[in-house]
Amino acid sequence: MQYITNLINKRNLERGDHIYAYRKGYFYTHHGIFVGNDTVIHFNRTQERDASRGGRPCRKCGVDKDHLRGVVKSCVDCFLNGRHLHRFRYSVGPIRFVTNVVGTCTTGNADPPDVTISRANGLFDRQDFGDYDLALNNCETFAVFCKTGVRSSDQARSALSLIDAALERLYNDVLVHHGQEKLNELMQVITRFLGDEPSQQGVGKLNKFKQKIDWYRANRWSPDQISDGLRNLEIDQGDH
Repeated sequence: MQYITNLINKRNLERGDHIYAYRKGYFYTHHGIFVGNDTVIHFNRTQERDASRGGRPCRKCGVDKDHLRGVVKSCVDCFLNGRHLHRFRYSVGPIRFVTNVVGTCTTGNADPPDVTISRANGLFDRQDFGDYDLALNNCETFAVFCKTGVRSSDQARSALSLIDAALERLYNDVLVHHGQEKLNELMQVITRFLGDEPSQQGVGKLNKFKQKIDWYRANRWSPDQISDGLRNLEIDQGDH
């Protein structure tokens, strides 16, 4: 079972391990690099958070979990935030890769632990990994880069594929039942909503968008109703 789930015990951690923990009901995973001495280096949102929230520094590592930004160092417990510990797997075979959960393994080869830790420490010292982006530059991207020198996020690619599939179903449905003119109008609204580069909107926004599209289709909304719904959703997001 541990082979399938990647679950490990803290006492089995090894320097240079790429580790992860699930968040929000197993909706996504948070990734980091274990560098030894109960310390994990991980990448968090770079945007400012609500400074009015009271700080709660950890008694072990001194990290304030409510205000983590950029590349940070914390103890393992702060990284896990009450969740189970998993080890990301490298050099897996093709069958295991396609049958495992997204964002838990890769067919790519990992560099030696010392190289991994050197990259992680360097990015922590320089704070130059860039702005956090759920689709293009997230915590998984950071950890995989430390292990391989390549920026990659399987979670992000999977989310974007789901969005593409949802849109394809919607477009085919509208074309068949409402015609090309209504399809063109709807595509213009969706293009304005997502922008020219949908991936840059972040996986979080895209997932909400997919859920909305699936809900519209399930409730048999017309193209005009979908367009109005997306305009209202865009206004709501602009207010935050």
